[in-house]
Amino acid sequence: MPGNRRKSPFRYVLEEPIEFELYIVSLNFTPAPRKPVSAQMHDISRSGCLVSLPLEVPVGRNRIRVALDFVLNEEPLHFEGHLRWNKEEEGRHYYGVEMEVPEEQKDRLQLELRGLAGANRIRVM
Repeated sequence: MPGNRRKSPFRYVLEEPIEFELYIVSLNFTPAPRKPVSAQMHDISRSGCLVSLPLEVPVGRNRIRVALDFVLNEEPLHFEGHLRWNKEEEGRHYYGVEMEVPEEQKDRLQLELRGLAGANRIRVM
């Protein structure tokens, strides 16, 4: 598919968005106050996810580092990454997050995704 820069082969779309807390860690390398933002995760892959927030974050030319604390299946997960793009739809703001998944967490993330698939809570796109 032209224009698709996705590196991992699959994207898993969540049947029901997962509610979780997102933190803005830094804006253009300047640390931000650690305040949780109520977020929803709509899809996830091994290297990123689609989230929506009730507020607009100026992605544009800014480098925005975020932390995500969420539970996919059973285990709490914590990843950091960067907001890559955003769009607004029906009053909600959607963001593509490029996650930095440490090597030792990759298998665990894959297991959690498999658990969701087994429970029919996600579909592979």
